[in-house]
Amino acid sequence: MPGDLSRLQFRVRGRRLISKRYSLFCSPNSTAFSHSMLGCTFLLLIVSMMSARPHHGIGVDQYISHNGTRMPAALRDDAMKVFIMRDGRIYFGNHRVASDDLPREIRQRLETGAQHKVFLVVDQRARFRDVSIVLDDVRCSDIRDVAFLTELQTAHR
Repeated sequence: MPGDLSRLQFRVRGRRLISKRYSLFCSPNSTAFSHSMLGCTFLLLIVSMMSARPHHGIGVDQYISHNGTRMPAALRDDAMKVFIMRDGRIYFGNHRVASDDLPREIRQRLETGAQHKVFLVVDQRARFRDVSIVLDDVRCSDIRDVAFLTELQTAHR
């Protein structure tokens, strides 16, 4: 009987050693695991950055037009875009502007050599009163060429 006990103890000790040996490779503190996790995270970051649409300006729910015209001049860096939000806020470029300051901002951009055209991006839920105020402000800055930017309807195939 004493031999049987020692064999049982030997088996238990062997199992413990084997489980400790394999647990080193399965733990999240392992350097191989952390390097592979870091690599996967970095790869997902690159893929998400490359697949994202380029963002030009402020997000507005634009009107979807059925008969719009493409305006590549609106994508230029010096294009003057005025955004009118649904609650009446006005953005010139990427910064918020008061209605009274808009003609001065447009004149400053014209002095730096910007194109004599203003692109209005209007939220489809904005009030006409807000749009007419902005149009009057644009006219006060001696610009007569105004374009409304809309989204083109895409044909489903």
